[in-house]
Amino acid sequence: MIGKRGIGIALSSLTLLAASIGWAPTTQAHTAGAHTVQDCTGRENITYGPGLGLSSEPATVTVDGVYHCVDASGRGVTAEYHTEGTTAGTCLLLAWNRSEETLRYADGGKSVIAYRSGPSVRVLGLNTAKLEGVVVAGRGKGSAAEKIIQTVPGSLPTDCVLADGIKRTTAFTHLSIHP
Repeated sequence: MIGKRGIGIALSSLTLLAASIGWAPTTQAHTAGAHTVQDCTGRENITYGPGLGLSSEPATVTVDGVYHCVDASGRGVTAEYHTEGTTAGTCLLLAWNRSEETLRYADGGKSVIAYRSGPSVRVLGLNTAKLEGVVVAGRGKGSAAEKIIQTVPGSLPTDCVLADGIKRTTAFTHLSIHP
């Protein structure tokens, strides 16, 4: 299990990696003022079916995770989320993604975000992808959403070449919702 320190280190690494490849995440909501509706960090478990291998066959993607969010006023809220979609690519690099993510906030609110493709890079064995989307329902409807996902290897590298491929992975994420 990863402790708070491990999550902090991973999220810091995510921010540094994203900045180094030209994707600087939005600043924290409490410093961004009215420009950010919501700023979230989280950890998610991803399942691919069929598993990702060396061919670029489409795969379904199911994601479950928890965000820790801060809104423009500086108020924090936790949100559990579930995502379903499709991706194509290999276990070495994701090529495209279409998905819909439903956030259920601890305060009873809900948001639904529709994502489309974003660029993906692989550095030092970590896959980092940027998804762009729109809040299509609920809290923040009509706002733009940007999500940076950094996957952490969840299996042995040899699983990539095996018949079943990589079926599961864990990721650290940063979600920014803004007008």
